[in-house]
Amino acid sequence: MPADVITGIGGAVDGVNCSYLWKIARIIEPAFAVCSASGGSVIRARGISDFRGVYLGYGHTPPKLPGELFQFTGSTRDGKGATTEANGAIVGQVDIDWDIEGAKFIEYACHFAAATGALTLGTASATDASTPNPSESRDCAISLTGCTELRKMKLTLLSTNPPHVTGTTAGRRERVAGVKDGRFTCKIYTEDANFPAENAIEEVTFGVGGGLSWTMKWAIITLTAPLLPLGGGLFEADLAGQFTGYYNGSKGNITSPAGTAWWD
Repeated sequence: MPADVITGIGGAVDGVNCSYLWKIARIIEPAFAVCSASGGSVIRARGISDFRGVYLGYGHTPPKLPGELFQFTGSTRDGKGATTEANGAIVGQVDIDWDIEGAKFIEYACHFAAATGALTLGTASATDASTPNPSESRDCAISLTGCTELRKMKLTLLSTNPPHVTGTTAGRRERVAGVKDGRFTCKIYTEDANFPAENAIEEVTFGVGGGLSWTMKWAIITLTAPLLPLGGGLFEADLAGQFTGYYNGSKGNITSPAGTAWWD
Protein backbone atom coordinates (compact mmCIF):
# COMPACT_ATOMS: atom_id res chain seq x y z
CA MET A 1 0.00 0.00 0.00
CA PRO A 2 1.39 3.47 -0.86
CA ALA A 3 2.61 5.47 2.15
CA ASP A 4 0.06 8.22 1.51
CA VAL A 5 -2.91 5.82 1.68
CA ILE A 6 -3.65 5.42 5.38
CA THR A 7 -6.39 3.95 7.54
CA GLY A 8 -8.69 5.86 9.84
CA ILE A 9 -8.16 3.29 12.59
CA GLY A 10 -6.42 4.93 15.53
CA GLY A 11 -7.42 8.45 14.51
CA ALA A 12 -9.13 10.77 16.98
CA VAL A 13 -10.40 14.26 17.75
CA ASP A 14 -8.68 15.69 20.80
CA GLY A 15 -10.96 15.99 23.82
CA VAL A 16 -13.79 14.04 22.18
CA ASN A 17 -14.84 10.61 23.43
CA CYS A 18 -16.12 8.01 20.98
CA SER A 19 -15.85 10.05 17.78
CA TYR A 20 -16.08 8.18 14.50
CA LEU A 21 -15.37 10.75 11.78
CA TRP A 22 -13.81 14.15 11.32
CA LYS A 23 -13.53 16.36 8.29
CA ILE A 24 -12.13 19.83 7.74
CA ALA A 25 -11.92 21.96 4.61
CA ARG A 26 -9.74 24.95 3.81
CA ILE A 27 -11.67 27.42 1.66
CA ILE A 28 -10.03 30.12 -0.43
CA GLU A 29 -12.00 32.93 -2.11
CA PRO A 30 -9.46 34.55 -4.43
CA ALA A 31 -9.59 38.14 -5.60
CA PHE A 32 -11.17 38.29 -9.07
CA ALA A 33 -10.98 40.80 -11.90
CA VAL A 34 -11.42 41.21 -15.65
CA CYS A 35 -9.96 44.39 -17.09
CA SER A 36 -8.95 46.09 -20.33
CA ALA A 37 -5.45 44.64 -20.09
CA SER A 38 -6.48 41.02 -19.44
CA GLY A 39 -7.43 40.17 -23.03
CA GLY A 40 -10.77 38.63 -22.09
CA SER A 41 -9.35 36.37 -19.39
CA VAL A 42 -9.90 36.47 -15.66
CA ILE A 43 -7.23 37.49 -13.17
CA ARG A 44 -7.09 35.92 -9.74
CA ALA A 45 -4.82 36.59 -6.81
CA ARG A 46 -4.64 36.00 -3.06
CA GLY A 47 -8.04 36.35 -1.42
CA ILE A 48 -9.88 35.51 1.76
CA SER A 49 -9.14 32.22 3.53
CA ASP A 50 -11.61 30.36 5.69
CA PHE A 51 -12.13 26.88 7.07
CA ARG A 52 -15.09 24.75 8.07
CA GLY A 53 -15.23 21.36 9.68
CA VAL A 54 -17.36 18.72 11.35
CA TYR A 55 -16.79 15.80 13.68
CA LEU A 56 -19.26 13.03 14.45
CA GLY A 57 -19.48 11.12 17.70
CA TYR A 58 -21.66 8.86 19.82
CA GLY A 59 -23.31 10.32 22.90
CA HIS A 60 -26.19 12.55 23.95
CA THR A 61 -24.19 15.65 24.89
CA PRO A 62 -21.57 17.02 22.49
CA PRO A 63 -18.45 18.24 24.33
CA LYS A 64 -18.74 21.66 22.65
CA LEU A 65 -21.96 23.56 21.97
CA PRO A 66 -22.78 26.38 19.51
CA GLY A 67 -21.04 29.66 20.25
CA GLU A 68 -18.14 27.96 22.09
CA LEU A 69 -14.54 28.65 21.10
CA PHE A 70 -12.10 25.74 21.13
CA GLN A 71 -8.91 24.38 19.61
CA PHE A 72 -9.64 21.68 17.08
CA THR A 73 -7.09 18.92 16.67
CA GLY A 74 -7.88 15.90 14.54
CA SER A 75 -5.17 13.34 13.91
CA THR A 76 -4.36 10.04 12.29
CA ARG A 77 -2.62 7.27 14.20
CA ASP A 78 0.59 8.35 12.49
CA GLY A 79 0.48 11.84 14.02
CA LYS A 80 -0.76 13.68 10.95
CA GLY A 81 -3.94 15.71 10.60
CA ALA A 82 -5.19 19.24 11.22
CA THR A 83 -5.09 21.70 14.10
CA THR A 84 -6.18 25.26 14.85
CA GLU A 85 -4.78 27.78 17.25
CA ALA A 86 -6.18 28.00 20.79
CA ASN A 87 -9.77 29.33 20.50
CA GLY A 88 -9.24 29.24 16.75
CA ALA A 89 -12.51 27.43 15.98
CA ILE A 90 -16.10 28.21 16.93
CA VAL A 91 -19.08 25.85 16.94
CA GLY A 92 -21.97 26.94 14.74
CA GLN A 93 -24.34 23.97 14.96
CA VAL A 94 -24.79 20.63 16.67
CA ASP A 95 -27.30 17.96 15.62
CA ILE A 96 -28.23 15.24 18.10
CA ASP A 97 -29.97 12.20 16.59
CA TRP A 98 -32.06 9.46 18.18
CA ASP A 99 -33.01 6.55 15.89
CA ILE A 100 -35.20 4.28 18.01
CA GLU A 101 -36.63 2.30 15.14
CA GLY A 102 -33.19 1.70 13.68
CA ALA A 103 -31.76 0.49 17.02
CA LYS A 104 -28.97 3.08 16.79
CA PHE A 105 -26.86 4.66 19.48
CA ILE A 106 -27.52 8.34 20.16
CA GLU A 107 -25.13 10.26 17.97
CA TYR A 108 -24.26 13.86 17.18
CA ALA A 109 -22.59 16.07 14.59
CA CYS A 110 -20.62 19.14 15.64
CA HIS A 111 -20.16 21.75 12.89
CA PHE A 112 -17.50 24.43 13.37
CA ALA A 113 -15.70 27.15 11.45
CA ALA A 114 -12.81 29.59 11.70
CA ALA A 115 -12.84 31.92 14.70
CA THR A 116 -9.30 33.30 14.99
CA GLY A 117 -5.92 32.35 13.63
CA ALA A 118 -4.87 29.96 10.91
CA LEU A 119 -5.52 26.28 10.28
CA THR A 120 -2.45 24.05 10.05
CA LEU A 121 -2.35 20.76 8.15
CA GLY A 122 0.44 18.31 8.90
CA THR A 123 1.60 17.28 12.35
CA ALA A 124 -1.23 16.77 14.85
CA SER A 125 -1.69 14.78 18.05
CA ALA A 126 -5.07 13.60 19.33
CA THR A 127 -5.99 10.57 21.41
CA ASP A 128 -9.08 9.00 22.93
CA ALA A 129 -8.40 6.86 26.00
CA SER A 130 -12.06 6.70 27.10
CA THR A 131 -14.09 3.51 27.47
CA PRO A 132 -16.57 3.17 24.60
CA ASN A 133 -20.01 3.21 26.24
CA PRO A 134 -22.37 5.24 24.03
CA SER A 135 -25.99 5.84 25.03
CA GLU A 136 -28.74 3.85 23.35
CA SER A 137 -31.71 5.37 21.54
CA ARG A 138 -33.91 2.33 22.12
CA ASP A 139 -36.00 3.42 25.11
CA CYS A 140 -35.83 7.19 24.64
CA ALA A 141 -38.93 9.36 24.35
CA ILE A 142 -40.10 12.90 23.65
CA SER A 143 -42.59 14.81 25.80
CA LEU A 144 -44.80 16.36 23.14
CA THR A 145 -48.54 16.06 22.59
CA GLY A 146 -49.36 13.02 20.44
CA CYS A 147 -45.80 11.64 20.30
CA THR A 148 -46.09 8.50 22.41
CA GLU A 149 -45.14 6.24 19.49
CA LEU A 150 -41.81 7.88 18.69
CA ARG A 151 -39.66 6.48 15.88
CA LYS A 152 -36.89 9.07 15.46
CA MET A 153 -36.05 12.57 16.64
CA LYS A 154 -33.38 15.20 16.06
CA LEU A 155 -32.47 18.22 18.18
CA THR A 156 -30.48 21.01 16.51
CA LEU A 157 -28.81 23.87 18.39
CA LEU A 158 -27.36 26.84 16.52
CA SER A 159 -25.37 30.04 16.95
CA THR A 160 -25.24 32.54 14.06
CA ASN A 161 -21.55 33.47 14.68
CA PRO A 162 -21.30 36.51 12.35
CA PRO A 163 -18.11 36.63 10.25
CA HIS A 164 -15.78 39.53 9.63
CA VAL A 165 -12.61 40.34 7.70
CA THR A 166 -10.51 43.39 8.59
CA GLY A 167 -7.05 44.74 7.97
CA THR A 168 -5.82 42.91 11.08
CA THR A 169 -7.07 39.40 10.23
CA ALA A 170 -4.29 38.77 7.68
CA GLY A 171 -6.69 37.80 4.89
CA ARG A 172 -8.64 35.38 7.07
CA ARG A 173 -12.37 35.31 7.79
CA GLU A 174 -12.95 35.26 11.55
CA ARG A 175 -16.11 34.84 13.67
CA VAL A 176 -17.57 35.74 17.05
CA ALA A 177 -20.45 34.13 18.92
CA GLY A 178 -23.91 35.15 17.77
CA VAL A 179 -27.63 34.66 18.41
CA LYS A 180 -28.67 31.28 19.85
CA ASP A 181 -31.50 29.22 18.37
CA GLY A 182 -32.85 25.68 18.33
CA ARG A 183 -35.21 23.43 16.43
CA PHE A 184 -36.31 19.82 16.39
CA THR A 185 -37.96 17.20 14.21
CA CYS A 186 -39.52 13.86 15.06
CA LYS A 187 -41.14 10.94 13.29
CA ILE A 188 -44.05 9.20 14.95
CA TYR A 189 -46.86 6.69 14.52
CA THR A 190 -50.12 8.30 15.58
CA GLU A 191 -53.67 9.29 14.75
CA ASP A 192 -54.21 12.76 13.33
CA ALA A 193 -56.50 13.61 16.26
CA ASN A 194 -53.43 13.45 18.53
CA PHE A 195 -51.44 16.16 16.77
CA PRO A 196 -50.45 19.28 18.72
CA ALA A 197 -52.66 22.28 17.99
CA GLU A 198 -51.64 24.68 15.23
CA ASN A 199 -49.20 27.27 16.62
CA ALA A 200 -49.06 25.34 19.91
CA ILE A 201 -46.24 26.40 22.23
CA GLU A 202 -44.99 23.72 24.60
CA GLU A 203 -42.09 22.77 26.82
CA VAL A 204 -40.47 19.80 25.10
CA THR A 205 -38.06 17.28 26.62
CA PHE A 206 -35.89 14.88 24.65
CA GLY A 207 -35.02 11.82 26.74
CA VAL A 208 -31.52 10.38 26.70
CA GLY A 209 -32.05 7.51 29.15
CA GLY A 210 -31.48 7.17 32.88
CA GLY A 211 -34.16 9.75 33.64
CA LEU A 212 -32.12 12.50 31.93
CA SER A 213 -33.16 14.72 29.02
CA TRP A 214 -32.55 17.81 26.98
CA THR A 215 -35.21 20.46 27.64
CA MET A 216 -36.46 23.12 25.25
CA LYS A 217 -38.67 25.69 26.94
CA TRP A 218 -40.37 26.97 24.86
CA ALA A 219 -41.00 25.47 21.40
CA ILE A 220 -43.58 26.48 18.82
CA ILE A 221 -44.89 23.72 16.54
CA THR A 222 -44.12 24.58 12.91
CA LEU A 223 -44.98 21.38 11.03
CA THR A 224 -47.49 18.54 11.25
CA ALA A 225 -47.27 16.29 8.19
CA PRO A 226 -49.31 13.05 8.25
CA LEU A 227 -48.73 10.25 5.74
CA LEU A 228 -51.11 7.37 5.10
CA PRO A 229 -49.83 4.71 2.66
CA LEU A 230 -53.04 3.73 0.89
CA GLY A 231 -51.51 0.52 -0.41
CA GLY A 232 -50.68 -0.63 3.09
CA GLY A 233 -48.29 0.36 5.85
CA LEU A 234 -48.72 2.34 9.03
CA PHE A 235 -50.17 5.82 9.47
CA GLU A 236 -47.21 8.04 10.33
CA ALA A 237 -46.34 11.70 10.65
CA ASP A 238 -43.48 14.19 10.79
CA LEU A 239 -43.58 16.94 13.40
CA ALA A 240 -41.24 19.90 13.81
CA GLY A 241 -40.81 22.88 16.10
CA GLN A 242 -38.58 25.86 16.77
CA PHE A 243 -37.32 27.49 19.95
CA THR A 244 -38.74 30.70 21.38
CA GLY A 245 -36.99 32.21 24.36
CA TYR A 246 -40.15 33.87 25.69
CA TYR A 247 -43.82 32.83 25.84
CA ASN A 248 -46.48 35.14 27.27
CA GLY A 249 -43.73 36.98 29.16
CA SER A 250 -42.29 33.76 30.63
CA LYS A 251 -38.60 33.29 29.91
CA GLY A 252 -37.57 29.90 28.53
CA ASN A 253 -34.37 27.90 28.41
CA ILE A 254 -32.49 25.13 26.66
CA THR A 255 -30.74 22.86 29.13
CA SER A 256 -28.53 19.80 28.75
CA PRO A 257 -29.00 16.42 30.44
CA ALA A 258 -26.49 17.57 33.08
CA GLY A 259 -28.82 20.45 33.95
CA THR A 260 -26.48 23.02 32.42
CA ALA A 261 -28.29 25.91 30.74
CA TRP A 262 -26.99 26.44 27.22
CA TRP A 263 -29.45 29.30 26.81
CA ASP A 264 -31.37 30.88 29.71
